[in-house]
Amino acid sequence: MSGDKFRIVKGYKVFELAISSDDPMDEPSEQQLYGWLCSRGYSEQDAAKIIQQVDEQGEANITLP
Repeated sequence: MSGDKFRIVKGYKVFELAISSDDPMDEPSEQQLYGWLCSRGYSEQDAAKIIQQVDEQGEANITLP
């Protein structure tokens, strides 16, 4: 999964960018999203920053480490 790209939008809807779909692959809670990011290689600080970016800017594009 390293290198996979995702877009996370307000409401914590997760879209895999390799798949062209209007439907999110997942809609986790904030806590679940935090755990998902950490389990895929993000540090606790980086996961918190991504969630903060989604909350403040409405979306975040990420590439898994």
